[in-house]
Amino acid sequence: MQLHSHDLFSRHQERVYQMMDQLANREQVTSQNEPKSPFADLMTAGIGRVNSMQHDSHEMIEKLLSGDDVNQAEVFTSIQKADMSFRMLVQIRNKLMQAYEEINSIRV
Repeated sequence: MQLHSHDLFSRHQERVYQMMDQLANREQVTSQNEPKSPFADLMTAGIGRVNSMQHDSHEMIEKLLSGDDVNQAEVFTSIQKADMSFRMLVQIRNKLMQAYEEINSIRV
């Protein structure tokens, strides 16, 4: 029985993880003349935290399935935290895209 067989995230889960890894591990290349963007740093750090929560929850699941001494409540809490943080990240992206589209629709 698949719990998320129709869920977009589960169908493209591996691709999402690859993209999150790329964004989290990306080194920012800035020249001395170019100022650093605190917003970009904030978003990159947030993506990194979401990515680490996802990896932590997968490690806990693997430990539980392999028979290690892991509390089921801790595993469930870890999964819920990772899911909630990912959903929040998606909502932030949606709001940013909506703001970008509104700005683009303004006629000067």
